[in-house]
Amino acid sequence: MSKLKLHGTGDSKLMRRLTRIWLVAATGLLLSAGTVLAQDAQTPPADPGSAMSRGGHHHGMPSADDQLKHLTTKLNLSDDQQAKVKPILEEQHNQMEQLRADNSTSRQDRWKKMREIRENSDNQIKSVLNDDQKKQFDQMREEQRSRMKERMGAHSGADAPPAQ
Repeated sequence: MSKLKLHGTGDSKLMRRLTRIWLVAATGLLLSAGTVLAQDAQTPPADPGSAMSRGGHHHGMPSADDQLKHLTTKLNLSDDQQAKVKPILEEQHNQMEQLRADNSTSRQDRWKKMREIRENSDNQIKSVLNDDQKKQFDQMREEQRSRMKERMGAHSGADAPPAQ
């Protein structure tokens, strides 16, 4: 009988030790999870424009460099033309970013201002292009407008521009 009691006592000690180990491990896990959650709560959301500035696809505007590469490929821009177009695209990008960040303006007014910025930039870019490039540029813009209308028809969401 005494042998049985000793064995039972050993099992009881082992069970208490395992329970303590389990409690310490569970407590450590909960504490580390709390730390991770606190860090996530303090981390600001990613900048919406950042994906585009790295060349990714996003509803925002591509970086000036990405736009320049695209125009250079599509229009076969010379080095001189690239040097003239780049500051136009950079200024357009900066103006668009500032406008997107301005929440004091209504969405309709922002869309209107974005169109004005785009038209102004397009006119400046076209002044650098030869006649053939201007035709290609106009065709590119028309295709972009068509694609945008298709997307807006498919998505009647909050980001759609107001009806004209």
